[in-house]
Amino acid sequence: MNILRRKPSPIASAPEFQAAYEVNRLSVFRYIYSLTGGPQAEAEDLTAETFLRAWKARHRYQGEQDRVIGWLIQIAKRLVIDDYRREQRAARRQPPAPPTVDTPEDTALHIEENRRLAELLVALPSELREILTLRYSLGWQVKDIAAHMQMTENNVSVTIHRTLAKLRQQWSPEGESHVDDAE
Repeated sequence: MNILRRKPSPIASAPEFQAAYEVNRLSVFRYIYSLTGGPQAEAEDLTAETFLRAWKARHRYQGEQDRVIGWLIQIAKRLVIDDYRREQRAARRQPPAPPTVDTPEDTALHIEENRRLAELLVALPSELREILTLRYSLGWQVKDIAAHMQMTENNVSVTIHRTLAKLRQQWSPEGESHVDDAE
């Protein structure tokens, strides 16, 4: 009788998992922070929850040691989606709080620009937002994004180029859409 045995997980032991944590912690945090737009404490909480879930499921991971980041990103992505849904349900139940602004003008402008950028990014389809996050927040190479997203490298490159062009057209500090003719 031939019994198929699964190979042991490369992150099953505590030292192996700790090594994977040390290598990938910052990348997972940056990925989550890029998707959520902050605050930092929330991104840190989601990062911790990602690794907690990964720890609980570490024996089921069957990939290669150098590919564990893709698995962690998938866990993080699901957590961000779940968190977003929870926030949407909670927001429907509570009236919005009035904004308080007691910062210097430069800080206020910076916050407004970040808000505008976050609006533009959130308006993108989730696949485009994820591709930009992997490329610019995590520094992944196009070939790695292509493998992770199950796309061709050319498709990833074209998608990045077109998405950035679209964002440039929509960008303005005042929040008005316009085409930048100065390029």
